[in-house]
Amino acid sequence: MSWLQRHAKWGWPVAILAGILLVAVVRLWPGSAVPSATGEESPRGGVAAAQPADLASAARRIRFLQEQVNGLRQELVAAQTEAASRRSRIAAIDEMLATGWVTDCPPFLRDDTTVRALQKIIREAADAPAAAAVDHERLSTAASVARERLRSRLEALRGQLAREVSDLDAQAEALRQRLHLVSSEVERIQRDIHRELQGRSHGPDGPVG
Repeated sequence: MSWLQRHAKWGWPVAILAGILLVAVVRLWPGSAVPSATGEESPRGGVAAAQPADLASAARRIRFLQEQVNGLRQELVAAQTEAASRRSRIAAIDEMLATGWVTDCPPFLRDDTTVRALQKIIREAADAPAAAAVDHERLSTAASVARERLRSRLEALRGQLAREVSDLDAQAEALRQRLHLVSSEVERIQRDIHRELQGRSHGPDGPVG
């Protein structure tokens, strides 16, 4: 066998072995690893690329929840204002019933036709000039009946107002609870965004300079 033939015979195995060693060195040499398709992805692709979209979605969510917060606050103020107004009316009716001045009509009762009609009967009897005994007795009886009916009417109105106040108080409490939940959700999302932004600014090796 000639020298060239012997060289060709041993050359191919050596070349194959050298190729295997070269691949091993490339893989094991520091900094030479090829990024894995299933591992942590580059800052410009994969998971990291989805983060800006996530932050934008979180910002839209916050705006939506803040609109809910504003709406709930307005509803709460309206419910509290209505409850306060009805409590004021209850106090006025209580004063009328306690003092007996049932003909002194507060503004909110002026639209009640029953109250106005009964008060008119009472005033006419009180303002009528001296009349015959029969007429005086008739007017006095009519005034007494009107006064009792007016008292019953005022008590019924007071009961209705008290029920409305109770309903408004329950509504206000429900609004406060919803407001607390929505506000807590806004704060939670804001904390998550803050942590995400802090993590980006520091990066894996410390603050970005």
